[in-house]
Amino acid sequence: MVFQSPVRTGLLLAAAALGPCFAHAAPNDMGTVITAPGQSNVSQQVTLGLNKSLIIDLENPAADVVITNPAIADAVVQTSKRIIFRGVKYGQTNAFVFDRAGNQLLNLEINVETDMTSLHQLIERHVPDARVNVEGLNGNVLITGSVDDMTQSDQVEQLVSAFVGADEDTKIVNMVQVAAKDQVMLEVRIVEMQRTAIKQLGINLSGTPGWGDFAKLVEKQLFADGDGDGLPEDQGTTVKVPGAPQSFAGAIGSSNSFPIQGRALGGLNGGLTYSNYVGDTLQSNVGVSLDALERIGIVKTLAEPNIVAISGESAKFLAGGEFPVPVGQDKNGNVTIEFKPYGVGLGFTPVVLSEGRISLKVSTEVSELTSQGSFQGNTQSVIDANGNIIQVAGITIPALSVRRAESVIELPSGGSMMMAGLIQSKTRQTLDQIPGLKKLPVLGALFQSRDFLQDESELVVIVTPYLVDPTQKDQLRTPADGYANASDAKTIFFGKLNEQYGKDGAPVDAENYRSPVGFIEE
Repeated sequence: MVFQSPVRTGLLLAAAALGPCFAHAAPNDMGTVITAPGQSNVSQQVTLGLNKSLIIDLENPAADVVITNPAIADAVVQTSKRIIFRGVKYGQTNAFVFDRAGNQLLNLEINVETDMTSLHQLIERHVPDARVNVEGLNGNVLITGSVDDMTQSDQVEQLVSAFVGADEDTKIVNMVQVAAKDQVMLEVRIVEMQRTAIKQLGINLSGTPGWGDFAKLVEKQLFADGDGDGLPEDQGTTVKVPGAPQSFAGAIGSSNSFPIQGRALGGLNGGLTYSNYVGDTLQSNVGVSLDALERIGIVKTLAEPNIVAISGESAKFLAGGEFPVPVGQDKNGNVTIEFKPYGVGLGFTPVVLSEGRISLKVSTEVSELTSQGSFQGNTQSVIDANGNIIQVAGITIPALSVRRAESVIELPSGGSMMMAGLIQSKTRQTLDQIPGLKKLPVLGALFQSRDFLQDESELVVIVTPYLVDPTQKDQLRTPADGYANASDAKTIFFGKLNEQYGKDGAPVDAENYRSPVGFIEE
């Protein structure tokens, strides 16, 4: 049977709202005694499992039982000395037990939470090395304590999640501390080798053939200057016309370009011309031009970015710049731009699983501006709102040559792994030929041009994580350690830019350094 009094319930709620103002129940100046929750000499604090019961055996018989919030916990009086409390809903409430004289026999401060006894046994059985405590908190779960590594923390959290069920209203607060080091330095090495071979051989022909000599001889006979005075001689009334009245002249030529490269890149340039004269008159000529080139090149790219982050947190690093990219244009022709980053970039998120296991989510990139694939805008004419014609100049937007890699890997501290690699080989070749003539034996090579390009590249990305600790400032080294500017005299007369560095990077002492301006510049 349940004993409840609405009047007493209201009074007790008002007393609970006052909070723990007094350490003990004591009368005030008017003789009124106010007992705050949990402050009486018979107060007890208990945690009652949800849907579970608690048996209270009293020394003296009880006459009245008051529960502040019966929706959280209720009570069944089995006998005058035995009362059974049951957890109904998550939360906090309190209960008072009085005897026939109205004296307090018991003041219970009740927390209704999930009973974690079975969960503790489950954790001890499956994760024996975990030193954790699991307790309820208003229907949620709080995990405290310490573990050896992140794997144990994940295992405990998975067991708790499976125990409490997939309830969206239940939150799991993980406050477990990991004993392993949690600061990770990631060292990334990006190495790329590029080899290029270019070959060009171009042959172009030209000529002006001619047949017949009517025009030349007539000109000589009618307008010849026999005595050399600059005036044609009088030929009399008789005109001599030798030979048949015919003449023919034309022009031929071939232009074989280099479409892969777009133009001749240099190398050997040569030409040969043959001219045919009839007497001292040019009859015809034939010419040939030759362009020959063979070029090889090699490019080495090395980038070694390093960055440090705490386990579970992300870090980013960029050494480069930003270039503008147009993204819009208003009616007046004004261009809106955004800046895009390029250079050596690194981003990663480490998770320390244990001393020998580090999970890494890595994103690394090496990019540079290039004219290959760039965008060239044309100059345009636009009309503004007032009818005026505005010339908008064309914009050149460079392209990016990018080497990027993203992955999730797991490594021990100090262990290295080739995260990404690439071997690429490209060959392009064209032959510009004159139809028909290209099939002539031997001579067919005079009527064609060859353009050849071969690109080979090899790229590797190596990552190495380290568990690190902070150290003293004087234990760290920078590229400027020991550097000092040379004096004006040494710079002018000996061409020195800096003083000699100290041994093993040690700085130059003030006693050993002399400067005309009286101070050391670092």
